[in-house]
Amino acid sequence: MLRLSRETDYSLLALMYIAEREPGQLAYRRDIAAHYNIPREFLAKVLQKLCRRGLVKSYRGMQGGYALARRPETITLADVVEAIDGPIALVDCQCDPDGCPQEEACTVQSVMGEVRRGIEEVLRGISLEHMRRRLRRENAPRLLALKGTHP
Repeated sequence: MLRLSRETDYSLLALMYIAEREPGQLAYRRDIAAHYNIPREFLAKVLQKLCRRGLVKSYRGMQGGYALARRPETITLADVVEAIDGPIALVDCQCDPDGCPQEEACTVQSVMGEVRRGIEEVLRGISLEHMRRRLRRENAPRLLALKGTHP
């Protein structure tokens, strides 16, 4: 079964929350965690990975928080999946081609490669900005809840 990890799912939620901030307005971990009911320590680890991969900036201190490190139109779903889960792969040989014991007799490698490339192409074609525009069209009331401010 193809499935994104919970960590990637939470990453996408956090990024969308951060992306909805006004320019210069930071998002706060406790607000993101409360909004989506994500355990705060788990979210901290997710945000740390996103920072290390250059998708999010962290600001420390009393007024610290999180902001996107790049414009939302330049952050794709593939960027997020790869930042959290590593390279996109459907079968083990796509991760480690030298370690496949069936390589000489394999009859599915090329097809699975095409499927992986197709999935990757779709994920690279969807940016946070694309998701924001779609959310605005389909779920305007949900956006009102994202506009909450830090006390």
